[in-house]
Parts: sequence; C-alpha cells; structure tokens
Amino acid sequence: MANQGLLLQVAFTPEELGTTVVQNARVVVLDVLRATSAICAGLHAGIRCFRPVLTTEQSLSLAEQGFIPAAEREGLVAPGFEVGNSPLVFREPRFQGTQIALTTTNGTRALHAARDAGASEILVGAFLGLEVLLQELHQNPRPTVLLGSGWQGKFSWEDTLLAGALAEGLLARSLGYHAQDDRVQAARSLWQNHRHDLRTAIRLSSHFARLASAGLEEDIDFCVQLNACPMFGRLVGEDLVPGWG
Repeated sequence: MANQGLLLQVAFTPEELGTTVVQNARVVVLDVLRATSAICAGLHAGIRCFRPVLTTEQSLSLAEQGFIPAAEREGLVAPGFEVGNSPLVFREPRFQGTQIALTTTNGTRALHAARDAGASEILVGAFLGLEVLLQELHQNPRPTVLLGSGWQGKFSWEDTLLAGALAEGLLARSLGYHAQDDRVQAARSLWQNHRHDLRTAIRLSSHFARLASAGLEEDIDFCVQLNACPMFGRLVGEDLVPGWG
C-alpha cells in the first residue's frame, strides 16, 4: 500500500506555494529556460557552487568574497555584468572551481520563495539531469513539491513540462508517491503528450520566443537534451552544490 505521507504536488509558480503543503516537504525548483539548467550544467562541468541572490547589488557585493557575479534580466545579461545564466557559458573551462553569485528574473526568486515557505530540503533540476534527479527522489522518498519558476509570476509551459516528466517518473514507478491535486495530472498529461519531441514542444512556449529573438536558440536546444549533464543541485546553507556524484 502506498505511503500516504508521500504527497506529490505541483506549483506552477512561486505565488502558488501558498496553496501547497510546503512545511516539512522537499521542494524541487525548476527553471528550464534557463536558471536551473545553467546551474545543473555548471555544477556538472566543475563549478564549485552557485549562490542564488535576489538582486544585482547582492551579486556584485559577493565579488569581495571571491564569487563571480552573474545576472540575467528579461532573458539577457544584466547591464554591468559579463555573465548571465547561459548553461553553455557556465560549461566553459574558465569557470571550473569557481563560485558564482547568480541572480535571475525567475529562478533565483523561486529558490528564495521555497526557502521562505519552510521547505525541509531544496533541490534544483533540469531535463539535463532528469534521470539522476528521479533516482534521488526514489532513493530518498519524502513529500515533494515540484515548483515551476514561471515567468514574472505567470504559468510557464516548459517548467510544467519538466514537472510532468518528474511526476510521471515517480507515479508510474509506484514509489509510494500519490497526488491529490489536478495540477499534478495536468503536468503529467503535458509530458505524456510531448515527451517524444521536446525540441518541438519547447518552441510552443512564450519564453522560447523571447530567447530566440535574442539569438539564444543554441542555449534552448541544449536545455532540452535529456540527461546530457547528469547532475542536480542541492541547497546547503546559502549555496547550491552538486547533488549527485
């Protein structure tokens, strides 16, 4: 019989955390385009940690502690910064062994919202490390919220698609997780309908149009590669560190 303690929930945006049971639950933050993809890719490539911060001022101030400031706003590198949140950039050898102070439009805000809501554990995931993240959720079962970062408080197609992939992997494997919320089934259905052609599916999202107009299609195509960077992030103290390997 399923363990009724393993409630699986989906929140489409950080604003929806108020309608979910977060206390004593694990929250998995998802921002496919591009924050959590960049974090997973960077950690896999040897970045020591990412410190998620809310403002550009906080990111710049951490340079005094040896962090490299990185900031994205509206899909672009923020003014005054050399680095944004490109997963391809963070895979460059120059970043190996470094610490990144990262602020983004949506993803880092979602991370702070999860912490403020009382999550017992916070992970970040991406399509790039889907299977290892599912293994972690399997091997260490606990009530879980799959949190989409959204776009400025609005529903995000691509984050919900990834939430659906995770929900499918957990519910279909009879791991003791159960859902009592139609948001889980909606996300799962989205994944079931589009899982065989993610590259086409991602092009249906509004954020694809924003990033493509800025010439970032290479980043987008990288973000939908399944298991290309077998890694997820784990928040330990203030920093996201490798959660696998």
